[in-house]
Amino acid sequence: MDFSNVQDRSGYLGGTDAALVGRIGGGLRINLEHYIRLAVAYGDLPGRYLREVPKTEAMEAGHRFEDYFFEEIAPDWTPRVERQHVLRRSLEDLPALIAHADGYDAARGLVLELKFSRYHTADVAERYRWQLQWYYFLGAERVRLVHGSGTLPEDVRIAFRTVEKDAAAQEQLMRGLCRIQEMRPRIREVAEMIELREIENDEK
Repeated sequence: MDFSNVQDRSGYLGGTDAALVGRIGGGLRINLEHYIRLAVAYGDLPGRYLREVPKTEAMEAGHRFEDYFFEEIAPDWTPRVERQHVLRRSLEDLPALIAHADGYDAARGLVLELKFSRYHTADVAERYRWQLQWYYFLGAERVRLVHGSGTLPEDVRIAFRTVEKDAAAQEQLMRGLCRIQEMRPRIREVAEMIELREIENDEK
């Protein structure tokens, strides 16, 4: 499957799911919304069952910051840094595990994760802790947070923060995935129940 331009989040668990996987590894109580996300990840349900995430100004600013950084601040990095590189890992009885790196230097195994936020760099690193650790789980050798703040493009401040690999977080991610493996029959049952309910409603 080509994961270069995934739209409906079907068939994989990605960086945006890393926090869910980590929380499951920490003993999260699974609710219906979680089951639906996992069913979509396994391909048991189509992506339309997920709640649509509306585009926000903050998201648009993040995309503009990515373009600004690679085109205006670090254009000389372009020959060796691939934008939107997809990291992959396969484990038995699980959906594909992927992450879209904003920038990836294959020669150094380095992921660049860009965030544009008014918060302090340390707070941004903590807020996206699981996403950043997910890159290591998928095989990255180094992860660096590139934090932009201020106003684009007139007054942009950029901070760099190297993210260390956290052994405890890696273990918790693996526990989460092992628990998802164990939940596989229940995930399938929930998907079948939801589809059956939709068919019954359509027949009324």
